[in-house]
Amino acid sequence: MISDAKSVFPVVVFDAADSWDSLVPLAARHLDSRGIERLRPVLDGKCQCVVIEREYIDRDYRDTFSHFHSKRFSTPDSRCVRLHFFSAPVTPDAISMGEQAAVESYLGYSVIRPTKPNCIGRTLLQHTLRLDASAHLNKCEENVHLFGTRLTVDGFPFISQDADATVCAQSALWMLMRYYSNRYPTYSEILPFQITNLAMRHEVGSRVYPSSGLYSWQLAEALRLQRFSPVVYSRKAFPKNFEHLLYTYIESGLPLLITLPRHAVVGFGHVSDYTVPVPVGPGGATIAAPAFCYSSRFNQGFVVNDDNKFPYQMLRRGGLVQPLDSAHSWANIQEFIVPLPEKVFLTAEGVQTAMERILRDPVLGIPSSPALAGKNLLLRLYLTSARSFKRSLRTRNMGNPVVEKIYRTLPIPHFIWICEIADYHEYVNDRKVLGEVIWDATRNAYEPDGWIARHFPESLAIDVGSALNGPQKFKTVSLAANNSYFLFNSNLHSL
Repeated sequence: MISDAKSVFPVVVFDAADSWDSLVPLAARHLDSRGIERLRPVLDGKCQCVVIEREYIDRDYRDTFSHFHSKRFSTPDSRCVRLHFFSAPVTPDAISMGEQAAVESYLGYSVIRPTKPNCIGRTLLQHTLRLDASAHLNKCEENVHLFGTRLTVDGFPFISQDADATVCAQSALWMLMRYYSNRYPTYSEILPFQITNLAMRHEVGSRVYPSSGLYSWQLAEALRLQRFSPVVYSRKAFPKNFEHLLYTYIESGLPLLITLPRHAVVGFGHVSDYTVPVPVGPGGATIAAPAFCYSSRFNQGFVVNDDNKFPYQMLRRGGLVQPLDSAHSWANIQEFIVPLPEKVFLTAEGVQTAMERILRDPVLGIPSSPALAGKNLLLRLYLTSARSFKRSLRTRNMGNPVVEKIYRTLPIPHFIWICEIADYHEYVNDRKVLGEVIWDATRNAYEPDGWIARHFPESLAIDVGSALNGPQKFKTVSLAANNSYFLFNSNLHSL
């Protein structure tokens, strides 16, 4: 059913008479069948109603229109159409009155640009449309105003390239930067032409518009100019733990730029399978120090936004591809670029080496803990902020109120690396851990004692000297009783 077809806000309710094809004539000169097929795999069967917002001025498209499209002989429209998706039939009156059923049924929006061959512009769709409870991902919240009512959508930004002003590299960089500007007030919103300008000074022997794409080092330089400290990882340089490092950074709440053959996507989540068998050593022995098992072993795929496809695609292990997954697999990943914050000096591979060194130490490490020694242990490594970590203390309990109290008052740097220690079966079944080691992210990889705290079931050891900006001075607190507690999940959230 179509209502208000000639107004600025036509409404399409999917029924026997009207479906996705009914949107094309209502969004004439903008939406086409190619654009429909970009949205349909995510929304089909879940979207029951679409509100079409004509004459929409989109700041991202207006930016590229002003700097590129307006200079063409045949000039496209300067305005766009915005589609609003709902899981139930709604009316303009219900939305304008802020009725709960209408507000809660909002699934997100997509801006439709008058660009060919790709018309899908700025898009943010509810992450639950494509991902189930096994997915963990970075996401941001955005408020949208329609008929004077504020609607909220939670997901990861998406945009398709227009093949002229922007190609895959710029689109991936835009998606990553829009996530940061939506989620963190520290980062300002960046528009498509500004992204191109970030790399313009590094164009050698090629033109800026129409764009022919960017190299990994150009993407890294663009991130540096936005106050990140980017690190580029290649499969050639890290052949044994390439996917593990990629997983570790995503687990740390950092979306990544991922390069494939002649293509770039943004990765921002992963999917785990906790039915993976317990690892065993020679003769069936459990895996314990000096060999360590990490939570990355459960990873079955990365969640990506591929501007050539549709939002929330899966980049899975080889041979596990399902319908609607990316045509690429892990083996196709050539490099990934990490937008590390400026105050993070220690990289994932550096802190992993440091963590394993302390966990093997006979005095401070696992051999000194009767509750951990000989167990089948699992390690989970991630970067987080002190604020996020301390905010989670009350709900997690930390196994002992003494640990929570000390952590709450302990001075720690803005960013910290944490290695959680868990019994393998308890982690798989209950997502609980037994302790952790906290490492100063501003240390370098060569400092032998960069740890701030080491929490085992029997004791908590802290460096009170470094906490007070003095020489190292360790204090150990005995714990009468320590229970397992839930892992930290403020960086990534289960759906």
